[in-house]
Amino acid sequence: MTRGAAAILLGAALLAVALMTAVSVGSTGTGWGEGGALAMLRLPRVLAAAAAGMALGVGGALQQGVFRNPLADPGLTGVFGGALLGAALLLGFAPEAAWERAWHLPAAGFAGAVAATLALTAFGSGGGSSRLLLAGLGVNAFTAAATLIVAAVRPGARETITNGAYGDWLGTASPETVWLPGLICALSATAACSLAPGLDRLSLGDDVAMTLGGDPRALRRRAALLTAAAAGAATCLVGQVAFLGLVAPHLARALAGSTHRLLLPMSGLAGAALLVLADMAGRSALPTGSLPAAAVMAAFGAPAFLWIARRRDD
Repeated sequence: MTRGAAAILLGAALLAVALMTAVSVGSTGTGWGEGGALAMLRLPRVLAAAAAGMALGVGGALQQGVFRNPLADPGLTGVFGGALLGAALLLGFAPEAAWERAWHLPAAGFAGAVAATLALTAFGSGGGSSRLLLAGLGVNAFTAAATLIVAAVRPGARETITNGAYGDWLGTASPETVWLPGLICALSATAACSLAPGLDRLSLGDDVAMTLGGDPRALRRRAALLTAAAAGAATCLVGQVAFLGLVAPHLARALAGSTHRLLLPMSGLAGAALLVLADMAGRSALPTGSLPAAAVMAAFGAPAFLWIARRRDD
């Protein structure tokens, strides 16, 4: 068995352990409750965290491959913020439509993520890490400000939108709200794995990729759409989370190598496990109340980002 295959099997086993542990741990203590009642209450939240984490891990690996930049992350480059803004606009100005059909909110998140991706591509491509990060900061700042404006002018949706900005929508997870976004997360992550050969060619440069029979522009379009779908669906599950799409691919690369055939699925497994564990830690961190998974993820992700950025400059 190769190192990469062994790493994926290990990642799948660790994710299974994380899922089982998270289902048995809550703010009221450990255990599954009488007849598994507590486990059934926690299960939608745990599955939502796993699906969102998987989508964001794969989305981060896609962005790093497409931009050929190890600092790319849907949370840092504004794609996740665009998805939240799209969802916030629907929740703020058409709340009845947001819940009328299961696909309305994911579609709004997808539209916002696509708009943010277009802005990022227009202003951040072709200038190295600094230009990409500056463009990401700009997109993030705009989407954050626009989201807060929507929350301010639409008081009826303020609490819901604010909770999304804090990455705290997992607390409202239910079978009805989880199944479709979770399915989209799984499908987009699975479809992304089919781009692995093209991403490997792209890592050698556009000219080499074209010589080997690839189409870099078409690949980037497909990767952008899949990243937007993943970000839009994940937003509906958890809200806005930073650093997960950055940390998961780097962890996956250390375990499974840089070949995208192994890197993409390993990034999904790592992202799912990280978000499940972050949510579990947040639920049990305080004697009263809980911390959003996004806060826990940021506490570990921010130092990781600084370390990766410093290593990049050395």
